Amino acid sequence: MTHGSIRAHLIGLAAPIAAGIVFQTLYFPVDLYFVAGLGGAAIAGVGSAGNASFMSLALTQVLGVGTVALIAQAVGLVEHQRGARPVLALNPAVAACA
Repeated sequence: MTHGSIRAHLIGLAAPIAAGIVFQTLYFPVDLYFVAGLGGAAIAGVGSAGNASFMSLALTQVLGVGTVALIAQAVGLVEHQRGARPVLALNPAVAACA
């Protein structure tokens, strides 16, 4: 990680994450395809569940990115105690989402 192109390292790290998010997003249209023949109520139910899924995905991404940013700043400043605070503070929030 300390040698080579930063861009190549970022793409190497981001590509699997982006692929995972794409596959998580594709669950919704696939579910709609299989439920389409069951009627309007089933489609509405899958649509509501899809919206809830997108919201939970967005919330977990926000919490994850924010936590990593705070921890990275603390580690960069060699303040490891400060780096543990965001993790401990977000534990109840993550538990509530689960």
